[in-house]
Amino acid sequence: MRFIRHNRPLLAASAALLAVAAGCSAPADSGAGTQAPDITVFAAASLTDVIEAMDEAYDGGGRLRINLGSSAQLSGQLLSGAKADIVITADLEAMDAVREEGLTASGRVVAGNATVLALAPGNPGKVRSLADLSSEEVQTAVCAASVPCGRAAARVLESAGVALDGESREDSARAVLTKVTTGQADAGLVYQTDALSAANQGVTYVELNDPEPNQYPAALTAEGAKHEAAVRFYEWLTGEDAARIFREAGFRPPGQ
Repeated sequence: MRFIRHNRPLLAASAALLAVAAGCSAPADSGAGTQAPDITVFAAASLTDVIEAMDEAYDGGGRLRINLGSSAQLSGQLLSGAKADIVITADLEAMDAVREEGLTASGRVVAGNATVLALAPGNPGKVRSLADLSSEEVQTAVCAASVPCGRAAARVLESAGVALDGESREDSARAVLTKVTTGQADAGLVYQTDALSAANQGVTYVELNDPEPNQYPAALTAEGAKHEAAVRFYEWLTGEDAARIFREAGFRPPGQ
């Protein structure tokens, strides 16, 4: 489980500890004990860059405590009792598993994302289309069928009439991207935003006929709905400021 936390409160916390160690107490009006509350956000791995950008941009109060993982991992953690205020998955099916257990209070789609064919730096496999993946000489990476990027890969492959053989199966689009950027795979099926994020590493991509681009729903959990800071962040997340950050990262508007 990966957590990313701001360190802004560290100076205040250190000062408070020194005061205790010295046998002193903070003045009543010093603001001790008034740290901004944590807002626990479970987010799909394909949101790594965008959620970190949001963490930097959001100033509505509260510190983001971010858990990144595959949507299947996140929903599994929530179903096993893990606590979160907000969850964002990479497709509707992953969110449905949580919603059907009554763990969410409200939700809406915040972005869309198409599947593309990412190519390793220099395109050593000479890949030009999905059809080239059928070659035994091309090493391909895709997501496992149980996670959103795997369902997306299966969708575009079926639409193109292409069957894979001997491909590696990964637990997230970011894991597939790592295989491609490091040259362990000649090509991989990832989200467009993932391919764009690796452009500075020499990754290029081929656009595909994706008949139904993934939709990313965000939801307040039943616990988060009781948490004022989480509600404020959810309102920001579903507003125009966050929509701009999604667009800048290459995400599509909801429904596209």
